[in-house]
Order: sequence, then C-alpha cells, then structure tokens
Amino acid sequence: MMTPLGTVADVSTGFPFRKKVETEEGGDIVLVQIKDVGGAEGVTATGSVMLRNDQGRYQRYLLRTGDVLFQSRGSRYPVAVVEPGIRGIAAAGLHVIRPNSERVLPRYLAWWLSHPNSQAKIRDDLARGTYVPFVSKRDLQKFMVPVPSLEVQRRIAELDELRTQERHLRERLGELTQQLVDGVALAAATSKRSRNK
Repeated sequence: MMTPLGTVADVSTGFPFRKKVETEEGGDIVLVQIKDVGGAEGVTATGSVMLRNDQGRYQRYLLRTGDVLFQSRGSRYPVAVVEPGIRGIAAAGLHVIRPNSERVLPRYLAWWLSHPNSQAKIRDDLARGTYVPFVSKRDLQKFMVPVPSLEVQRRIAELDELRTQERHLRERLGELTQQLVDGVALAAATSKRSRNK
C-alpha cells in the first residue's frame, strides 16, 4: 500500500543557523553536515564542527538512533540512517526523517528513498530550482512510500545490507589485487636477474 511519507514519519529540517557556524571550544555535540551523509557508508559525522549544547539549546534538535537523514539540496539526494554513538544535530540542507517504528523501519525507508526509481522521481517531480535544486520539507512529506508488513521491510533491508557488504568486499578485493599486482611487478622489475639482462 502506497502512503505519503508524512503519514509514517515526522519530517523536520536541519537547525536554522543565522550565520556561519564554527567549532565552539568545549563542544560536546557534532554538527552533521551534507558532506557527512554518505548513502551506503552511513553518517560519518567527522566532527569538523563541534557545538556546545549550553542549557539544552539544541536538545530538541538532537538526532536519535534510527533517524534518516536526507540531503535536500543538489542534483542527488543521498540518504543515511543515524547509527548509535552519534550525538549531534543536522545542519541546514538536511531533512531529518524520524520513522514511526510501528509502521516503517529506518533501513527500509532509507532503501526506498535511495532506490534509483525514487531518486529519479525526487529529482524530476520534487526538486525545485535550476542552479541548486531543493526538495522542501512539505514536498518530501507528500512523497509516496510503499508500506508492506514490517517482516517484508526487514527482509528488504537485510538484502540491501548484504548488497552493501558485497560491494565493500569487492572494493577491498580490488584494492588487495592491485597491491599484489603492483608488488609482483615491482619485484620483477627490480630483481637482480632482470637487471642483469
């Protein structure tokens, strides 16, 4: 059954800073920025900007495990799930999607929003503007999401996770193969026998 995203999740925007944000001495929360949202790599939260949560200033904006971050600006719209251990807030340019856990699983929702068909629909139907396209909170809330049973969602999310792991393994295998080839070739090129010929 297809349903608008806003009926199965709360959607909010990143914290609306009025000026350029810089690291604050003694900062205890990280500002998660667009560059920290890596799709399959998840939320990296590099900690390049740390903020002080003085007197709970950012308390109601704090990210929770299972929140889904959606890049709202640009020509592509990466999505990532917030994992345990990340204490921070989202910057402008990110929408925070907080799924209703009784209706939709975070990893399933991230899979659906990242799917090539969904990305094309977001780009073609939701994004506004020509120079730096933008997806508004209101339009994202209306984006249609299929909501099968939680068990089906779980299986889809597991399959997607296995595919991600396979891609990482293939990349690592490629790196190791390259190192092996480079090492063998270097040894051959610098061996005593090859120098004597």
